[in-house]
Amino acid sequence: MVFDYDHNKSLGYLTGLTSRLLSHRLAAKFQAAGIDMTAEQWGAILILINGGPTTQRQLGKQLCLEKSSVSRLLNGIERRGWVVRTKDPKDSRQKLVTPTPKVMDTVEQCSHIAKSILNEAQRGMTQEEQSACQSYLLHIISNLTTGET
Repeated sequence: MVFDYDHNKSLGYLTGLTSRLLSHRLAAKFQAAGIDMTAEQWGAILILINGGPTTQRQLGKQLCLEKSSVSRLLNGIERRGWVVRTKDPKDSRQKLVTPTPKVMDTVEQCSHIAKSILNEAQRGMTQEEQSACQSYLLHIISNLTTGET
């Protein structure tokens, strides 16, 4: 049986590979700079820095992670003193995650590293191509998350 499908051209394969390559490069650069942080942890910290304190549930939804994965991710960054978890005053069943002042020095350094990797990844692309790529990916994300619970 022959399938009319080339996984090397599949959007799922290409976006997954791109994601893994970016994540591995970011983690390697963080490690080389003496920062013990994964790409996933960096994503969570960015959400918290840009959006302020949020519940674990909301953070998981924004990261598209299961409850147990969010908990493990937060355990790692909480051990480093980069976030604190407290009871949500609006709902005591929920934990509110807040970035600490200690994380700000790390954020500055990580931000420079992340920007350099994005520049490397987008090398040779025009501004229009970068904008189009972002637009297409946001459209796909919207298609895949519309109607999710």
